[in-house]
Amino acid sequence: MKYQTNNELVEFESIYRPKNILTKQRVSTQYVVPLTGPIGEIYEYDELTNILAHAGEEDQVYIQLSSPGGSLETCDYLCRRMDECEAKITVEIGFTCASAASAIALQADDWVIYDSSTMMVHSCSYSPGYGKESDIRSRAEYTERLNREWIERTYQDFLYEDEIIEAIEHGKDIYLFADDLRERMPLFKEYRKQYKVRRIEEIMRHWNQQEAA
Repeated sequence: MKYQTNNELVEFESIYRPKNILTKQRVSTQYVVPLTGPIGEIYEYDELTNILAHAGEEDQVYIQLSSPGGSLETCDYLCRRMDECEAKITVEIGFTCASAASAIALQADDWVIYDSSTMMVHSCSYSPGYGKESDIRSRAEYTERLNREWIERTYQDFLYEDEIIEAIEHGKDIYLFADDLRERMPLFKEYRKQYKVRRIEEIMRHWNQQEAA
């Protein structure tokens, strides 16, 4: 092998490659996805969902997230697609990561937090609309349960218990800054790891009980 430096030609010995050694080349792809502005309808994210569906274990998905939030339905859909993705997902938390966007951020495997990164968590906003009194009451009851279960499920062991109560019962906006995120994210990551281990153990016990029955 020859290498040119300072106009002098230097020759190195060829690299020895044993004939009985097998080599395997792996190709990986990094997808960089800007996710900015209000979260709209599900169909607006076909390209992102396609990436999440086809990215493999060797790939990386890097989401640049800066959003005030938006559609809870779309947020839930994207979170499920992220959970199914085989690739490692990293979310860069921007200046604004509020409401539904915060849930998308928490679905990642890892995070990039800048000094300007913030996050805001709160209850969902909705209008009961028009119709019979019974219809409006039913809609309100439905939304109350949906909101409560969503917050408890999404932010468990990320928000403190009193913060979850404040968000659900009193409609308080929970603001987090870069130092808060840097403190909480590693703890949340460890909680989620332990949760997955417990889920696998529960599934294995269920299978063993089914086989023994």
